[in-house]
Amino acid sequence: MQFIPIIETGLLIAVTFLLLWAAVADIKHRRISNKIAISILILFGLWITVQLSKEVSFYETVVWPLVAAGVVFAVGAGLFAMRLMGGGDVKLLAVMALFAGPALSIPFVLYVVVAGGFVALGTLLHARLKRAVNDTPPKVPYGVAIMAGGLWVCFQRFSALSV
Repeated sequence: MQFIPIIETGLLIAVTFLLLWAAVADIKHRRISNKIAISILILFGLWITVQLSKEVSFYETVVWPLVAAGVVFAVGAGLFAMRLMGGGDVKLLAVMALFAGPALSIPFVLYVVVAGGFVALGTLLHARLKRAVNDTPPKVPYGVAIMAGGLWVCFQRFSALSV
Protein backbone atom coordinates (compact mmCIF):
# COMPACT_ATOMS: atom_id res chain seq x y z
CA MET A 1 0.00 0.00 0.00
CA GLN A 2 3.02 2.32 0.16
CA PHE A 3 2.89 2.89 -3.59
CA ILE A 4 -0.60 4.44 -3.42
CA PRO A 5 0.59 7.88 -2.18
CA ILE A 6 3.11 7.87 -5.04
CA ILE A 7 0.32 7.20 -7.56
CA GLU A 8 -1.85 9.92 -5.98
CA THR A 9 1.06 12.36 -6.10
CA GLY A 10 1.67 11.52 -9.76
CA LEU A 11 -1.99 12.12 -10.60
CA LEU A 12 -1.97 15.49 -8.82
CA ILE A 13 1.23 16.50 -10.61
CA ALA A 14 -0.36 15.57 -13.94
CA VAL A 15 -3.42 17.69 -13.09
CA THR A 16 -1.11 20.57 -12.17
CA PHE A 17 0.61 20.44 -15.56
CA LEU A 18 -2.73 20.28 -17.36
CA LEU A 19 -3.90 23.35 -15.43
CA LEU A 20 -0.74 25.20 -16.42
CA TRP A 21 -1.30 24.16 -20.06
CA ALA A 22 -4.88 25.47 -19.87
CA ALA A 23 -3.75 28.81 -18.46
CA VAL A 24 -1.05 29.29 -21.08
CA ALA A 25 -3.42 28.31 -23.90
CA ASP A 26 -6.06 30.71 -22.57
CA ILE A 27 -3.56 33.57 -22.40
CA LYS A 28 -2.23 32.91 -25.90
CA HIS A 29 -5.41 31.94 -27.76
CA ARG A 30 -8.30 32.81 -25.40
CA ARG A 31 -9.41 29.20 -25.79
CA ILE A 32 -9.13 26.09 -23.61
CA SER A 33 -8.98 22.82 -25.52
CA ASN A 34 -11.45 20.06 -24.73
CA LYS A 35 -8.42 17.75 -24.60
CA ILE A 36 -7.39 19.35 -21.32
CA ALA A 37 -10.76 18.85 -19.63
CA ILE A 38 -11.00 15.29 -20.97
CA SER A 39 -7.48 14.52 -19.73
CA ILE A 40 -8.33 15.79 -16.25
CA LEU A 41 -11.53 13.72 -16.36
CA ILE A 42 -9.48 10.61 -17.19
CA LEU A 43 -7.11 11.41 -14.33
CA PHE A 44 -10.13 11.68 -12.04
CA GLY A 45 -11.19 8.20 -13.17
CA LEU A 46 -7.76 6.94 -12.11
CA TRP A 47 -8.11 8.91 -8.85
CA ILE A 48 -11.41 7.09 -8.20
CA THR A 49 -9.72 3.73 -8.75
CA VAL A 50 -6.99 4.56 -6.26
CA GLN A 51 -9.43 5.88 -3.67
CA LEU A 52 -11.66 2.81 -3.95
CA SER A 53 -8.60 0.56 -3.58
CA LYS A 54 -7.95 2.39 -0.29
CA GLU A 55 -11.50 1.43 0.71
CA VAL A 56 -12.73 5.03 0.76
CA SER A 57 -16.52 5.00 0.54
CA PHE A 58 -18.16 5.01 -2.89
CA TYR A 59 -20.25 8.04 -1.96
CA GLU A 60 -17.22 10.04 -0.87
CA THR A 61 -15.20 8.94 -3.87
CA VAL A 62 -17.74 9.07 -6.69
CA VAL A 63 -21.22 10.32 -5.81
CA TRP A 64 -20.48 13.53 -3.90
CA PRO A 65 -17.76 14.73 -6.30
CA LEU A 66 -20.24 14.17 -9.18
CA VAL A 67 -22.87 16.20 -7.33
CA ALA A 68 -20.37 19.03 -6.68
CA ALA A 69 -19.23 19.03 -10.31
CA GLY A 70 -22.84 18.95 -11.50
CA VAL A 71 -23.72 22.03 -9.47
CA VAL A 72 -20.61 23.87 -10.67
CA PHE A 73 -21.36 22.88 -14.26
CA ALA A 74 -24.99 23.99 -14.00
CA VAL A 75 -24.03 27.43 -12.68
CA GLY A 76 -21.27 27.67 -15.28
CA ALA A 77 -23.67 26.69 -18.06
CA GLY A 78 -25.95 29.51 -16.94
CA LEU A 79 -23.04 31.94 -17.08
CA PHE A 80 -22.13 30.58 -20.52
CA ALA A 81 -25.72 31.09 -21.70
CA MET A 82 -25.49 34.71 -20.56
CA ARG A 83 -22.16 35.01 -22.41
CA LEU A 84 -20.32 35.76 -19.19
CA MET A 85 -18.03 32.74 -19.36
CA GLY A 86 -16.54 30.61 -22.11
CA GLY A 87 -17.40 26.97 -22.67
CA GLY A 88 -13.84 25.79 -22.06
CA ASP A 89 -13.81 27.66 -18.75
CA VAL A 90 -17.04 25.97 -17.67
CA LYS A 91 -15.74 22.49 -18.54
CA LEU A 92 -12.42 23.11 -16.78
CA LEU A 93 -14.24 24.37 -13.68
CA ALA A 94 -16.49 21.32 -13.63
CA VAL A 95 -13.71 18.74 -13.93
CA MET A 96 -11.71 20.49 -11.23
CA ALA A 97 -14.81 20.43 -9.02
CA LEU A 98 -14.61 16.63 -9.31
CA PHE A 99 -11.19 16.73 -7.68
CA ALA A 100 -12.39 19.34 -5.17
CA GLY A 101 -15.43 17.34 -4.14
CA PRO A 102 -18.03 18.89 -1.88
CA ALA A 103 -15.57 19.70 0.92
CA LEU A 104 -13.31 21.86 -1.26
CA SER A 105 -15.70 23.08 -3.98
CA ILE A 106 -16.88 26.28 -2.29
CA PRO A 107 -13.35 27.43 -1.36
CA PHE A 108 -12.20 26.39 -4.86
CA VAL A 109 -14.85 28.55 -6.51
CA LEU A 110 -14.05 31.45 -4.15
CA TYR A 111 -10.36 31.24 -5.02
CA VAL A 112 -11.26 31.21 -8.71
CA VAL A 113 -13.53 34.25 -8.31
CA VAL A 114 -10.91 36.25 -6.40
CA ALA A 115 -8.14 35.27 -8.82
CA GLY A 116 -10.52 36.06 -11.69
CA GLY A 117 -10.95 39.58 -10.35
CA PHE A 118 -7.20 40.08 -10.42
CA VAL A 119 -6.93 38.57 -13.90
CA ALA A 120 -9.75 40.82 -15.16
CA LEU A 121 -8.11 43.89 -13.62
CA GLY A 122 -4.77 42.98 -15.17
CA THR A 123 -6.43 42.39 -18.55
CA LEU A 124 -8.16 45.77 -18.42
CA LEU A 125 -4.96 47.55 -17.39
CA HIS A 126 -3.07 45.83 -20.19
CA ALA A 127 -5.72 46.93 -22.70
CA ARG A 128 -5.47 50.50 -21.40
CA LEU A 129 -1.71 50.50 -21.68
CA LYS A 130 -1.96 49.25 -25.23
CA ARG A 131 -4.52 52.01 -25.77
CA ALA A 132 -6.98 49.75 -27.51
CA VAL A 133 -9.41 51.98 -29.35
CA ASN A 134 -12.21 49.52 -30.00
CA ASP A 135 -15.55 49.40 -28.21
CA THR A 136 -15.46 45.73 -27.33
CA PRO A 137 -14.05 44.89 -23.91
CA PRO A 138 -11.00 42.63 -23.91
CA LYS A 139 -11.57 38.91 -23.37
CA VAL A 140 -10.43 37.82 -19.92
CA PRO A 141 -8.32 34.63 -19.86
CA TYR A 142 -10.31 33.10 -17.00
CA GLY A 143 -8.35 29.86 -17.36
CA VAL A 144 -5.62 31.57 -15.35
CA ALA A 145 -8.01 32.05 -12.44
CA ILE A 146 -9.24 28.47 -12.73
CA MET A 147 -5.62 27.35 -12.69
CA ALA A 148 -5.05 29.27 -9.45
CA GLY A 149 -8.05 27.64 -7.77
CA GLY A 150 -7.16 24.26 -9.22
CA LEU A 151 -3.60 24.48 -7.94
CA TRP A 152 -5.04 25.21 -4.49
CA VAL A 153 -7.20 22.05 -4.77
CA CYS A 154 -4.17 19.99 -5.82
CA PHE A 155 -2.17 21.36 -2.89
CA GLN A 156 -4.99 20.53 -0.47
CA ARG A 157 -5.25 17.00 -1.84
CA PHE A 158 -1.46 16.58 -1.72
CA SER A 159 -1.33 17.85 1.87
CA ALA A 160 -3.96 15.28 2.90
CA LEU A 161 -2.01 12.30 1.52
CA SER A 162 -0.86 9.82 4.09
CA VAL A 163 2.72 8.79 3.49
